[in-house]
Amino acid sequence: MMLNLASLLSDPLPPGTKGLPSLAPDFTVGQIPAQGWRLLMGDVPLPAAVLRRSSLDRNIELMQRYLAVSGMQLAPHGKTTMCPQLFERQLLAGAWGITVANVQQLALCHAVGVPRVLIANEVVGAAELDVFAGLSAKASGSAYYLLLDSVQGAHQLQAAMVARPDAPPARVLIDVGFVGGRCGVRSLAEGLEVADELRGLDRLRLVGVAGYEGLLANASAVDVYLDTIVGLLTILRADGRFADPDQILLSAGGSAYFDLVARLFGGEAGRGIVPILRSGCYLTHDDGLYNRLLRDVAARGEAPCLEPALEVWTRVLSRPEPGMLILSAGKRDLSHDIELPIMRNWYRMGLHSIPQPTGGWRIVKLSDQHAHVQADVPETATPLQVGDMVALGISHPCTTFDKWRLLLEVDDEYCVVGGLRTFF
Repeated sequence: MMLNLASLLSDPLPPGTKGLPSLAPDFTVGQIPAQGWRLLMGDVPLPAAVLRRSSLDRNIELMQRYLAVSGMQLAPHGKTTMCPQLFERQLLAGAWGITVANVQQLALCHAVGVPRVLIANEVVGAAELDVFAGLSAKASGSAYYLLLDSVQGAHQLQAAMVARPDAPPARVLIDVGFVGGRCGVRSLAEGLEVADELRGLDRLRLVGVAGYEGLLANASAVDVYLDTIVGLLTILRADGRFADPDQILLSAGGSAYFDLVARLFGGEAGRGIVPILRSGCYLTHDDGLYNRLLRDVAARGEAPCLEPALEVWTRVLSRPEPGMLILSAGKRDLSHDIELPIMRNWYRMGLHSIPQPTGGWRIVKLSDQHAHVQADVPETATPLQVGDMVALGISHPCTTFDKWRLLLEVDDEYCVVGGLRTFF
């Protein structure tokens, strides 16, 4: 499905947008493809966050194909990128909808016309619920969903929907959690208590059951937890609790155990059940956490061959001491919440035709605007010099995206073919 991206592409980019050379004040994202910039020829200032188009396209195709075989639908988590241009590609490839984490992210999806949005979270509080109810009233042709795990939350949502009689009834999924996890009822009994309360609330509609397994420690615990979610759905379905018995949503999923979700929930496809995976990081993958998690998926069985699409290119600013480098990117540019970036490739104009792998260097610390790099064995490390370009691979793409208003999309020769705006 095509989204309403015209204003996004035609709005002038603000001064100081990272990764862009000096440009006219009214320069827009839509003008980027015509510039003919070549990253490796120094046409854009560094640091610059780049996404390789071929890898993006491949990851989107592979995940859609993988889930189609299992019978799953995909609602990618939009918080990963907060980029409507990428939402559109995911939807065009067959995604059921887009997942978000709060009403602010819902508002972005509403503005560009995403047809189905699942808030994979509880929404409470008068201001937040007023936003949800108001957007629901304006969402002609779109359907919005949210999670619920308490009687108190149900009554707050009911009050907000009563105050907006022009809005359709709120579509809710009971959120199933686990001890030590995030939100969600902690037992079947609590889930049934919430479902019982919904019977008396005329502005709410129970449409499904959901959960999030990503914080569990191992596959065995995930299997037990997913069985609990299916168990609650089975009880509620047998008792006729769902508003539409032919369209019951069953949702879970992050990027750690998506294979286990697909194996169990995919088996529930049909018979009125719509199983939905909410993975987000598959789109760009990474060089750290999700690369390791994908190896775990492969060890359990078949896995899509995802590849890292996101890089942050930087320069060697200084070699102040033997065996030490300082790069021109730091905490303001790079994910560091799980682990530090890795030195992936380097390029020196006039020496190389394509980027070359680096060896013998490790990032050991990040400052706000600098990466501190040390050589394991200075004599054998890649001979980097001041001014050389270095591509960094990251771990956990979510917290790199939120540091960039604009990422540059490049082809396999690192020619800039487009710009991708984020809205954090």
